[in-house]
Parts: sequence; C-alpha cells; structure tokens
Amino acid sequence: MPTQIAGAQSVGRAPAAARRTVLLTGASGVVGGALLQRLRDLNVVCLVHRSPVSGPNVTGVPGDVVKPMFGLAEQAYAELAAKVDAVIHCAAITDFIRIDGSLEATNIAGTEHVAAFAATANAVLYHVSTAFVHTTVDGDRGRTAIGYASSKLAAEQVVQSSGVPHVILRPSVVIGDSVTGEIAAFQGLHRVVAGIFAGIVPMIPFDPAWPIDFVPVDVVADAIACVVENRVSGGEFWICAGEQALRLDEGVAVAVEFAHCLGVSVDMPRFVPPDTFDRLIGPVFLDALPGKIRRNVVRMLEFFTTYLQSGETKPSSLDQLVALGARQLPDQRESLRNSLRYWAAQNGYAQPETGQAA
Repeated sequence: MPTQIAGAQSVGRAPAAARRTVLLTGASGVVGGALLQRLRDLNVVCLVHRSPVSGPNVTGVPGDVVKPMFGLAEQAYAELAAKVDAVIHCAAITDFIRIDGSLEATNIAGTEHVAAFAATANAVLYHVSTAFVHTTVDGDRGRTAIGYASSKLAAEQVVQSSGVPHVILRPSVVIGDSVTGEIAAFQGLHRVVAGIFAGIVPMIPFDPAWPIDFVPVDVVADAIACVVENRVSGGEFWICAGEQALRLDEGVAVAVEFAHCLGVSVDMPRFVPPDTFDRLIGPVFLDALPGKIRRNVVRMLEFFTTYLQSGETKPSSLDQLVALGARQLPDQRESLRNSLRYWAAQNGYAQPETGQAA
C-alpha cells in the first residue's frame, strides 16, 4: 500500500513550528518506553494504567485501553480528544502463551477503543502490530503460542475497518538498545539465551539456515517516530532486518561465544531436523527433564516454532524508512552482543574483562 503524507507534496519532516500533541498508549512497555525517549519534538500525552511516566514534554492521563472511553468521564474524554492530533497505539499483551483472555481484551478490544478515540479526535492512528501477524502453525507444537499473533491480526483488522486514517507498523523480534542493550522487559529471545546459558538447550530442532529476524528497540522507536514526524497518514511499514537478518546458527554462535567470554561453559547446540526431533528425540528428551526445566524448554520450542521457523525472509521497509530520516540498521552481531551484555549484567553474570571480544 502506498504511503500518504498529510499536508505535503513529498516525503519530508513536518515544519518545526507545527508542534503537535500525540496520545501514546503502552508508554511503559518495551517499544512505548523507547518511543517516549525518542519523541522529543512533540507534546506527548500518555495513557497511564499502572506505571507512571515522566518527561519534559510528557503528560500522564489515568486510563485503560481495555475500558470503553479508556474509563474516562465523558467530559475528560472529550477534552483529551480535542487536543490530540495523532495516536500511537503500542499497548498490547505480548506474552505469547496467555490463555486467560487478556490477549483478546487488550489486543483486540483495546484496539477497538483506541480506534474509536482516534475517530473522535479526528487523528491519524499509528498502530504498532507485529511482523509475525500472518504466522500459522502446523501440528500441535506452536498452537498455544499462536494466540498472540492471532490477536494482533484481529487488531489490524479492527484498525483497517475503523474508517480512521491509519498507519500499520510491524516490528520484528525486538531486542535491547543497539548500543546499551537496555530494554524495559526481557523478551522471548532473551529466554532462549537464558536456556542456552543454563545448558538446557543441547539441541535445536530447526534448520540452522533459517533467518532469525530481530531489530534493536531504539531502531524500532526511531522508525515509528520518523513516520509520525513526517505526518505519514496511510500505509504499512515492516520494521524488520529482512535480508540483513542473521542465520539461526549465526545468532546462536554469537550467544555461545559471548557465554565463553563470561566464563560460562556452554557447548554449541546441535541442530536436528524438526521431524526427527518430533518423532524420535523429543518424547525421550523432554520426558527425562525435571518439570520446571521441561516447561522452560517447551516454552522455548513454542517461541522458535511460532516466530522463527519456516526459513521465511521477512519483508523490510527499512530503505523507505531511512528515506524518511530513520536510522539505518546497525550491525546485527554487535547489536545482539550488546543486548546479551545487558541481559547478563542484569542476571548477575560477571562482565568480560576489557579488551575481550564480547
């Protein structure tokens, strides 16, 4: 879908004098928190459900996307809509094994409420979805984890049928800041690394050549901010590494190498064909594990199966985003190392001595 630039004949930044007000949902989350630091040239109103927010250009409004009108009184809702020019919708449940109804309540019904607000405010809706929105699974493994992707697909359909001007943004797997590695909450990829460090991933039942597509959170935030700042009012953007993604074995090798730099003895996991694992290895291997470890391993397999399999190279809009002024994708290996370094520091691992490769 071609992008639309509101009030401009060509792609370019909004005039400096046109300081706008945006409503940001999910400001305490992984992407929302990074966006909050990046949106310096806009007035940002954050819908605050649990965690407080702060900043020189930030105002918090108590509210919950799960509730109609965000749970606000009618006058407060109208006053908020009157001053908002754009809506950036980041709020979502991202835990891919939720089965308690919260995926539907937040990701689908919550998006309905946000779209209704954007219509009332006559504002463009920037909807943050996922690059795995069209994910499907065959067989039993991955069927639990598919709930997240299904809820995000339904949310996109809500946005597309809402009638409000909208932009859909689809980030890939999000890792920590490309330089500091910092991230608001550790994600599925971090849990896989934790399993490798703990030595409970002796084998990986996937093709080592499959791409493992991830993007640092600061790059994701910068891409979204550039789309908003340029007043893009329609289209879809895939915030993915695409052809620049590492192979699965390359990503695992970075994790193993980093473990060695920390003095952690870890063997490189062995890649085995998925059907061989399912028929011959998995039943014996999993049954022999203690309950807690088995649950962790099954969760990692769910993550890999649902979001990293099939050998598909994700579409990428990075070139188009760079043309809007967004940053280019940094070196994938270095970004991953920095993300691992931050994760390791937060989990009590001694850091490598100065000068080591990590």
